[in-house]
Amino acid sequence: MLDSPLHEHHLLRYKVEIEDKPMRSFSKTATISFFDENDKKVMVFRYGVITNQEIFDKIDKGEDINLNNAYVLNFSLTDYRVYKGFDDSVRISLKNFSAKKGFFDCDITNDLSYANFEGDKVVFDSVIFGNGTTNFSNSVFCDGDVSFKKAKYGSGSTNFQSVQFGDGLVSFNNTNFGTGNLSFVDCNFSNGNVDFRNTYFGDGTVDFKFAKFANGDLSFEKASFGKGKKDFKNVEFGGGKIDFRRVDFNDGDVSFDGAEFGDGKVSFRSARFGHGEKTFAQADFAKGEAQFDLTDFGSGSVNFNKATITDISFKGCALNCYMDLRFNSCRTVSLSNTIVRDILDLKPEDETVVIKIFDISGMRILGRMFIDWRGNNVYNLIYQQTETTLFQKAEQFRILKENFRNNGQYEDEDAAYLEFKRCEAKANLEAAIEKDKKNALWAYPNYYFQKYVFDYIGRYATDPIRVLSNMFLAFTTFSIIYYIITEYFPNFGTVATTLPSELQHIHSFGNCVYYSAITFFTIGYGDYFAEGYLKPFAAFEGFTGVFLMSYFTVAFVRKILR
Repeated sequence: MLDSPLHEHHLLRYKVEIEDKPMRSFSKTATISFFDENDKKVMVFRYGVITNQEIFDKIDKGEDINLNNAYVLNFSLTDYRVYKGFDDSVRISLKNFSAKKGFFDCDITNDLSYANFEGDKVVFDSVIFGNGTTNFSNSVFCDGDVSFKKAKYGSGSTNFQSVQFGDGLVSFNNTNFGTGNLSFVDCNFSNGNVDFRNTYFGDGTVDFKFAKFANGDLSFEKASFGKGKKDFKNVEFGGGKIDFRRVDFNDGDVSFDGAEFGDGKVSFRSARFGHGEKTFAQADFAKGEAQFDLTDFGSGSVNFNKATITDISFKGCALNCYMDLRFNSCRTVSLSNTIVRDILDLKPEDETVVIKIFDISGMRILGRMFIDWRGNNVYNLIYQQTETTLFQKAEQFRILKENFRNNGQYEDEDAAYLEFKRCEAKANLEAAIEKDKKNALWAYPNYYFQKYVFDYIGRYATDPIRVLSNMFLAFTTFSIIYYIITEYFPNFGTVATTLPSELQHIHSFGNCVYYSAITFFTIGYGDYFAEGYLKPFAAFEGFTGVFLMSYFTVAFVRKILR
């Protein structure tokens, strides 16, 4: 019945005409005309009219409550309790309740509170509730299926607070909750599957606080919310699969604070959020996996502060808002192929942020990422990845290097740059050998030469003190070589002098150190010079000195200028 323009309008506009004409088992007929926002008549439905007293009589007799295609005005179980002299919280049994394609009209409220729905199933398929309040609070449904498929609510509030559902399928598939507030606070959905697919939740506040789901699957796929607050605070989602794929959350705050997602997989893939705060603070995803791939988080902020989760993925997201990913505990965070246009915050403050693996391969940072090399243990975050190649790890370190530079974290930039060059060098080695094993003849020598000259000596110009230490080591090594050869192998070579004999002390270690110094620093006074096979050593020392001094100058100036 609602596969029509009626389903597209969230505010019901209708006119009711009652005729003394029988319809099926009903004595009267209600003709209801529906209008669009321009007051143009779009359709006409006819229902059989049943009075509250007739329904009360069925309840008294313990008969099945069949309201299919029925028009009911101002139905109230509270009125029934008053009629029977019962207390307000006395439960009323409704056997085999069915109101398929019915119409519950009201001036103020439709009251089905504290009802016991008994039987194999409860049917509200394609039912229409008028523009007043609809109240199911504290009702208990049977263990069979409960169906509100394609139900339509008007402009009033809808209340399922403290409702107890059974273990059967609970379906609100394709339901339209109208424009009022909706409450499932403290609702218990037991072990059955729960279906909110394609549901429209209206522009009012949608409140699921403290609701409980057990072992069944829960699906909100393609559901659509209005601009009111969406509150899932402290919801217990149980152990089934949780599906929020392609949900349109619209503008307004969305809260999953303190929610417990159980061990099931949670998917928000391709969901859309609007402007407002999206918070999962202190949420517990237990041992489950959360997927936010291709999700549009809109503007505002997204908060996962102190949340606990095993694996979470944001692949392919455009992060246009502030993202707080300071998890209390998380094994894997995947941000591959994301675009960061605002702030991505992982930097620990008062408490430790526990993340073991952090994948940012293919990320583009147009904003800022706050992360600390030591505080976040970035080295292990990248190297513990098992599904990324060395080239991808190198790319991630390069991205971090650029980010650290933009943030003024220069020590962290140096650390990231060093690991970038190491991964790149090793990746090039493996790629060359994989292409042709014969390349190993030149690839390995080239790799280890660069590893020693560029990495070991000066950490790719990021550590001037290390370069200075290697300068001292090289100078001392050449001094010892000159002394040993001159002292013990004079036929092989010697350090000669142009000084007069009374000033000659060429066999002393001090003179060898002096000669090594003027050679290393390319001073060349000419008072001492190498002979024999020491000449190649002297020439090599001169080159080494020039190289290391240049290396030191680059590394030192790089540090000072920053």
